Amino acid sequence: MKNLRQNFQALGWGLMSATLVLQPTLVQAQYIQRSFLNPGFESPVFGSANQQCYVQVDQSLIPGWSTTHGSVKAGTGNCTGYVSPGSVPLIEIWTSGFLGASTATNAGNQFAELNAEQASELYQNICLIQNETISFSLLHRGRSSATTADVANFLIGLNTNPTSTVFGRFSTTSDGTVTAQPVAQNGATIPTVTNNNAGNGWVRYTGTVPYTGASANQPVGFAAVSTAGGDNTVGNFLDEVQFAGKPVVEFTASSGGAAESETNPTTNPPKLRIVGLVPAGGISVPISVSGTATLGTDYNTTSGTSTFNITIPAGNYDGSDATSVFTIPFTVINNNVPQGVRTIIFTIETSTSFFASSTTTCGGSPTVVSNYTIYDDDFLSGKVWDDADNSANNTFANINTGSETGTNAGGLLNAILVDVNNKVLKTIPVAADGTYTFLDVPLNQSNVKIILSTTAGTVGNTAPAPSLPSNWVNTSPLTTATFDTGTNISSKDFGIEQLPDTNNVTASLQTNPGGTNKSQVPTLSATDPEDGNFSVGKSFKIISLPTNGILYYNNIAVTANQVISNYDPTQLTLDPNDGAITVTFTVAGIDAAGKEDPTPATVTMPFTTSKPKLLLVKRITRINNQDLNNIVDGRSDVSTSAANYVSPLYETDDDSDKPWPIGYLRGLINAGIVKLGDELEYTIYFLSNGLSNATNVRICDLVPGNVTFIPNTFNGMTPNDGGLPGADQGIALGIGSTTPTAYLTNVADNDRGRFYTANDSATPSYCGINTNGAVVVNITVPSFPSLPAATGSGTPANSYGFVRFRAKVK
Repeated sequence: MKNLRQNFQALGWGLMSATLVLQPTLVQAQYIQRSFLNPGFESPVFGSANQQCYVQVDQSLIPGWSTTHGSVKAGTGNCTGYVSPGSVPLIEIWTSGFLGASTATNAGNQFAELNAEQASELYQNICLIQNETISFSLLHRGRSSATTADVANFLIGLNTNPTSTVFGRFSTTSDGTVTAQPVAQNGATIPTVTNNNAGNGWVRYTGTVPYTGASANQPVGFAAVSTAGGDNTVGNFLDEVQFAGKPVVEFTASSGGAAESETNPTTNPPKLRIVGLVPAGGISVPISVSGTATLGTDYNTTSGTSTFNITIPAGNYDGSDATSVFTIPFTVINNNVPQGVRTIIFTIETSTSFFASSTTTCGGSPTVVSNYTIYDDDFLSGKVWDDADNSANNTFANINTGSETGTNAGGLLNAILVDVNNKVLKTIPVAADGTYTFLDVPLNQSNVKIILSTTAGTVGNTAPAPSLPSNWVNTSPLTTATFDTGTNISSKDFGIEQLPDTNNVTASLQTNPGGTNKSQVPTLSATDPEDGNFSVGKSFKIISLPTNGILYYNNIAVTANQVISNYDPTQLTLDPNDGAITVTFTVAGIDAAGKEDPTPATVTMPFTTSKPKLLLVKRITRINNQDLNNIVDGRSDVSTSAANYVSPLYETDDDSDKPWPIGYLRGLINAGIVKLGDELEYTIYFLSNGLSNATNVRICDLVPGNVTFIPNTFNGMTPNDGGLPGADQGIALGIGSTTPTAYLTNVADNDRGRFYTANDSATPSYCGINTNGAVVVNITVPSFPSLPAATGSGTPANSYGFVRFRAKVK
């Protein structure tokens, strides 16, 4: 093979081994070309050892080279083993000494004749980058005349294309005489040369060429101009031809990574790919590092700093993985500290020694940044979630939602790593926040799994059974699917949650409604560690039905184990069997995770046959604009003209201390003398004071004969009670309150009040004779079916209230 020292010395490209004159292969098509390959025509080798001969072969046989030669004649040759390719585009190769033409000094054993069977061009497709300057070098020799030169052009483009750019013309005789100094064109620079400066009739020409066109692949080569004898089949020997710009450099990939145990990264470390000719002495590619990984803690560079250089030796690189890729040297620091995922960002910095450009697309964007991810292989971790809504649904997906938190079930849980033989590899208590981490996990273990258990494992022993503390249930499996250990593994999560506890409830003693009449079931409720107290709108399961009554929901008989969703307390009713009985049934709350209380609660409803009792007390609570806030107890042991006299029949009821709410019966029994036109306010107080609830309560108060009902006293006041909009409001109703809870209209509409004018035939019969008007209020209605019996002063609040209206003295 040729020694290329002389070939590149003039260009400053330095000494190159012939093994770096890379030959094109199938791989080469993947990468751009920045220099001539097979520049000395040394591949393949023709003839036997020291044989002086020639061949004319198809262009595909000469690596790197193409020709514009036509299929004008079948190829010939006399080298041992030669077989004519037939009539194809020909490239002609001579071995040294054939017909007295030897190669230049130290220039190998083979060279090309540009004129094979016609004036043609030998070329290679080179990626040229806009506004770069390319260096070139070549050996040229005439074939047949020591006085008349063979002439060839060096050009960008094909000689058949009128837009091609000739940048140099060379004229050399067979004894190395330069009949005319090289002609530089189109901005090229070509130094003058001396005769036969390369020996054996060869002349070396060198120079530079500016390229101003768009970055693109261009044919670059030599076209025959003339021969000494005028025969286009004879002349223009070429050898050691090189045409090269600065090499192109980029990363082979934008990312890579491996476990931190790979301290000298080999799996997929960042690598530089280079295409083109690197001159003698090589080049330095500056690299900087940054990222989330910490220099000196997570990794080290060769310089120990965040910048360093990669030296690329002299050579002709074709981009192939075998010869043109350089691994970035760095080391990863391995330790037993869980550090998670960290990334080193490698960046190619700018330099005048090369182009940072795509090695696969001419002029394309380069990969100048490569991220290397360090995966911490020191731990295997996960979390146990208090999965309040059962989003896991017995899977390992979607365990955590919303504001759910981690848990260790009161400190009773252990995470246990188990091998394929169900032996414990690692065991650790779950932390209070639900997390667990196994350190120094054995690598490359196949088919391991993690279990949750209230029993801690013992390394090397058989694993305990999966388990949870009492009142906890799993929403995901308690054993993971099998997996293989490798780099650090996280998010091996579990879902568990606590069960609800339903509250026992006992209703107040009430009168049995009898027949098929129904009583309201007291409101169901439960508590849950995740959901807190819950009742309305939640889910309850009726576990057992009463044996002495029928339970209804939304007026449909309930069945055993029926689940009531979106619970509405007003819809759950009971039709008890007649008589003084106690009805019971059991119920279990169901939490947001769909888990029910395993210990159902009991609902108890006692009934009596006792009758309800309703107390009524009337007061004058306002005269004109003056509210009367006196607290007066009625008595029968005083003069009938006294201001606090009441009949002995009502003396016990008219006691402001009991069972009325303290201070509730404000106003006067006898307000004194009034005059014509005075405005009086009457308040009728009522109280349910029996042993059972008062139902079907309606109050009628006849307007006194010496006053006239005022129909618009409460116009414009709210709240209302479903009355006709715009109708006069002359009646006020208060339930469980010292102030009105509803203002009622006087007309027959959808509210609870009505005023009947004097002698109105529609006046209810229970009012008696209506001679001056009657105020009627339905206290109990379907949405408020009864007045619960008072159990104490002011309790319950809806056991008492008042009806109020005003009248003017006649």
